[in-house]
Amino acid sequence: MHSKTLLVAASAAGILLLAGCSSISDGLHDLHTEAFVDRDAAAAGWVGVDVPEWLPVDAREIRTTATNDETHAVIAVTSDDEPVGCVTAQRVALPFDGRYGGFEAGDALPDEVLRCGAYEVVATDDGWLGWFTATEPGQTPDDV
Repeated sequence: MHSKTLLVAASAAGILLLAGCSSISDGLHDLHTEAFVDRDAAAAGWVGVDVPEWLPVDAREIRTTATNDETHAVIAVTSDDEPVGCVTAQRVALPFDGRYGGFEAGDALPDEVLRCGAYEVVATDDGWLGWFTATEPGQTPDDV
C-alpha cells in the first residue's frame, strides 16, 4: 500500500512538472503568467493592472507574463489588426522575459517600435509583442 501511494504521488508530481513548469518557476521568481482566448476574456480577467488599451480588437491567444509588482511585463497576441492608439518611436527597452520571442539580447528587435501608452510593441509573424519596463522604482503601466 505504501509503495502504491508513493507511485501515485510521484506520478502526480511528474504530471504537474510537465504541465506547468512555467507556472511553478514563475512563483519562485515573483512572476505571474496568464492566457486569454480573446480581448473580451482578457478584459474580464487581467491581473495586477488594467488591460492594455493597445490590444487589437481581434486579439486572440493573448499570453502575458509580469513581475508581481507589475514593474515589468511582456504580452504576446495573435492578431491581424493593428494595435490601438500607437505612434512610432525609438525603442528604449527590451522585453524582460523571452518566452514569447527570442529577444533577450535585443539583436532581433528594431530600433523603432510602436509606442502604445506605457508599452513598446513590435510586429511578430502572427501578431504583436509588447512590453513594459518601469523607468522609476515601483512604476506600473497604470502610472504612465
